[in-house]
Amino acid sequence: MIFVLNFKTYFKRSKEYLKLIKNLKNSKAEFWLAVNPYFYLNLIKSLKVKKFKGLKIGLQNLGPISEKPQTGETIYDFEGINLADFVLLGHSERYRLGENKEIIKEKIRTLQDKNLKLLIFFSENSYRPKNRFSQVKKQIEENLKEFLAVIKKENYKKIYFVYEPWWAISTEVGKIPSREFLEEFLEWYFEFINFKFKFSFPILYGGSYNSKLAEIYQGLKFNGYVLGKASTDIEELKKIITVR
Repeated sequence: MIFVLNFKTYFKRSKEYLKLIKNLKNSKAEFWLAVNPYFYLNLIKSLKVKKFKGLKIGLQNLGPISEKPQTGETIYDFEGINLADFVLLGHSERYRLGENKEIIKEKIRTLQDKNLKLLIFFSENSYRPKNRFSQVKKQIEENLKEFLAVIKKENYKKIYFVYEPWWAISTEVGKIPSREFLEEFLEWYFEFINFKFKFSFPILYGGSYNSKLAEIYQGLKFNGYVLGKASTDIEELKKIITVR
């Protein structure tokens, strides 16, 4: 089980990351730490993170590779970026900042050949909560197809998908999908992916995940979960990983 810790802008000092990592190093869970800004990747060197079993450090975002200069953008060619194990692409909060599916597809096109795992977020791109997955299935499938269309077959092993309904984000509507909703989603996802691509892309869930949701969603066939604010609380993390 993978737990992606998306620290967003909660942590603002190296010592906050250091304290959390030291508390996680003996955990048997697999933690992927999404840091920001990218110079925190230097923690890999200072802590010898590669020796910590199940611990990876990556980035919350990267810009597409382009020959044109990009003011304020972090790109793969920057020194030290090659230390990252993974990058998050298409998080719902990036849409709030002006991103769209075309920008995300360009990122996938230009980053998929690099030595990075790509965690690609997708959903129905709506802030309106739904009770049944069937109500959003068509739009979700169309959005996922757009991303899949730009991924090369030789890069399949680098791709992880994250289903994160915008309306489940605590800073937005904050309505949690029911267990039945996600069971329907997973049934559709595995059938769609295996039939169309004959390859099992790992699927994670994101959306205000915490220890309470871990109890409700226990046993669902996700390969992992993306955490937001819960990422910063070591006691909350300990509770989450005890739920199996």
